[in-house]
Amino acid sequence: MKFLFYITLALISSSILYAQETKNKAAPFVRVYDRNGEKISKGRIVSVTDTSLITVPREKPVNIGVSKIGFIKTKRSVGNNVLWGAAIGAGTGAILGLASGGEGEYWGKGEGAAGFGLIFGVMGAGIGGITAIFKKSNTYPIDGESIKWRAFKDDLIK
Repeated sequence: MKFLFYITLALISSSILYAQETKNKAAPFVRVYDRNGEKISKGRIVSVTDTSLITVPREKPVNIGVSKIGFIKTKRSVGNNVLWGAAIGAGTGAILGLASGGEGEYWGKGEGAAGFGLIFGVMGAGIGGITAIFKKSNTYPIDGESIKWRAFKDDLIK
């Protein structure tokens, strides 16, 4: 009986230790701008070499030479937070509006969904804007210079 207890204890302990294993972080999302300030690419970083940056915006990788890069911004833009907040708020409001309206009520299902969706959408957009304050994005000026490029690579590898 003791043997079975010790085997069970060993199995449980090993599964707990396995759960402590760290996972690989996802590749960072970046927005790449040329020297004129125009966005030339955005997506997750696939590879960083001494002469180029490879990102994947959708399906196909994009290879960008260091000489073309003006600056790189990490993370997504503030508008992304606002858009997600508005979408989540509008969806939640529409569902609540549908659930609260009906025949014989002050408003029907359609009016309730539209009204609540609009109100909650605006509130969600505001919350999305507030969350942008806590976003820790960085801007790396490259200007096509290899010294600044190496500094970016070193900071990325940390």
